[in-house]
Amino acid sequence: MDVSVVFPSRNRERYVRKAVRTAFRAKNVSEVIVVDGGSCDDTVKTALKEGAKVIVQSSLIYPGKGVAMKDGAYLASGDIVVFVDIDIANLTPQFIEKLYTPIMMGKAEFVKGCFERAAGRVTELVAKPLLKMFYPELAKFKQPLSGEIAGLRKIFYQVEFENGWGVDVGLLIDFYKKGVKIVEEDLGFKEHEMKPLHALTDMAYQVAEAILKRAMRDGKIDEVWMKKYISTIGEIDLGGEGYA
Repeated sequence: MDVSVVFPSRNRERYVRKAVRTAFRAKNVSEVIVVDGGSCDDTVKTALKEGAKVIVQSSLIYPGKGVAMKDGAYLASGDIVVFVDIDIANLTPQFIEKLYTPIMMGKAEFVKGCFERAAGRVTELVAKPLLKMFYPELAKFKQPLSGEIAGLRKIFYQVEFENGWGVDVGLLIDFYKKGVKIVEEDLGFKEHEMKPLHALTDMAYQVAEAILKRAMRDGKIDEVWMKKYISTIGEIDLGGEGYA
């Protein structure tokens, strides 16, 4: 089975060379795709120089992580698609291989990565409580907002991609509801940039909205309850910089 590695990216010139080179060194990787969200630096130029396939996001919105992931999944050619954050400072080929190995072995159709660090504020204060309330079977996942995932390419055609930060937890819920075989894989230590407070606040809203929208779809709540909960997100103290 061939593997496509997709890096959503925007103004990540300082990371792209190492990320692309590392991905190409992983076993079974046939292509590396950088989905650019409108970079003003040399992200695209560097990615092309390193042999990556570059796609400009179909909708240049920010945050547009979900748009980038959808574009990457739809234009990938590998049997397995791996998504990895491009700003991981300690990225290795083995890190990427761990994500798709359970699929290669027939143990999973979708793999969610987790890491050797405490989950972030949005995860602990927003995502996990809502999952425990509406999708308790998914509460066991250590880091449901992890951006490091892998799946059979064909399954990504069956679900809705949220445009922004809610994409990762949205995919997790949707694949679970469709009966896709999911495993969580420990990828070891992950070193990457922390997000500023305003980004965490935006993420909290979008993560909550993604979960609640699905809870409403699945008949667990009504629209009034959803709007009421969303209005309380601004009261959650997320602190300063931190991980999601």
